[in-house]
Parts: sequence; C-alpha cells; structure tokens
Amino acid sequence: FLNRKPSALSGGDMQRVAIGRALVRRPKALLMDEPIGALDAKLREQMRAEIKRLHISRGSTSVYVTHDQIEAMSLADRIVVMHAGLLQQVGAPEEVYNRPANLFVAQFVGSPVMNVSDIAVEGGAGAAVLAFGQGAALPVESGHVGHLPGQGAVKLGIRPEAVLLRHAPVPGFVETAVSNIEPLGSHEIVDVRLGDATLRARVEPGFVGGGQRVWVGIDPERAHFFDGNSGMALRRTA
Repeated sequence: FLNRKPSALSGGDMQRVAIGRALVRRPKALLMDEPIGALDAKLREQMRAEIKRLHISRGSTSVYVTHDQIEAMSLADRIVVMHAGLLQQVGAPEEVYNRPANLFVAQFVGSPVMNVSDIAVEGGAGAAVLAFGQGAALPVESGHVGHLPGQGAVKLGIRPEAVLLRHAPVPGFVETAVSNIEPLGSHEIVDVRLGDATLRARVEPGFVGGGQRVWVGIDPERAHFFDGNSGMALRRTA
C-alpha cells in the first residue's frame, strides 16, 4: 500500500490501512466500528485471527462493533448484544449462545439460527408433552418443563445441533419426512416437519436423503423456553 495513493485503494484496502494506523500507536483502548466489513470472506477470516492475536499480545482493551455474530463470537471475551438502542444481554460468548436472555438474542447469535416454535405444554404424572399442533407431540420429563407457566403462550427454542434424527423408531420420537437438505461440506442442514413447525437439524453429510422417512426428537437438556408475549427466557431455577 505504501506506493499507492488513497484514491487507488479499494474499500477493503482502506480498512486494513486504517486498522494498521490505529494499532501502530499502541493505544491503551481501541474502538473499532465494523473494521473489516468491506473485506471478502477469506480476508475477513484472516483478519479476525490477526486482530485477536494482536489484541492478546498487546493486552489493550478493545471495543469492537459488528453486526456479524461470527465476528462477535470468535473475537470477544465478553459480548454486549444491542437491539433498537437497548441492551439485551452481556456475557461471555458461551453464555450468550447457551443461555440467551430473550428470543432476540437466541435468534441473533448462532448459525443456522435457532429453531423457534409455538408449543402447548401438556402435563401428566411425572411426564409432559410438547404439542406442536396437528397431533404432533414430543414427550419430556416433567422436570424439564415444571418451571413453565400453566397458562399463556410459550415458545420452544432448539438449536439445530440439538434436533435429533434417527433412521428407525425410537421411544419419544415422532415419524416425519425430510423436506429439504442444505449441503455445507463438513455437515448438512436438514429440514423436517413436526406438526405446524419446521425444524432444522445439523447432521453428517449423507446421513439422510430428500423425502426419506426419519424419526425426530430433541435433546431436552438443550431446549430453551421463552414467554410467547415478552420473548424473555423462561429458565429453571435449579
């Protein structure tokens, strides 16, 4: 870049020059507002690693503003999630991902996005079912849903890696069919219908074929529940 005039630099080149000019001063605190947004995907990946390496080696405080949740998850020690000018959640990346404070955070952080479905919780002696409509229901132990309100709208949130698919009948699973497969190289995202809901599951390549009959269930330990009106997380107290 040294032998080129500013007018000859691309937007991505200008961003990298600006980052270099800021870092060479060795500031005690650094504010970066979407510093690599104009770069292509390969360069963004390289720059994320370089920015994190420099941040760790210099030990300075950095505030990094981004709309890219992958950047936030990969770079941050602590994430602050904002929406419409309001603070939604503050925490370590693992906490924000695994214990989202509300529906906005749950669907903003994570790729593919979290599955969210309207459900009815029907209880019994020591057990309950999550009803998805059209007669589709998944049984769960009552301990997983005992903290939910007896009345009012409830939404279930479940990440694709916690949606379980099987080739043969399994107790507590529901038979359905694969409606779509999205190959992504190292894994595939598979869509299945469950009552009124479409759930996306993350599976190994070639695990199922289009239109194939499968049995679907969820990992209740990784299920999230949200108030259907406020969107706030409904968490177990113990």
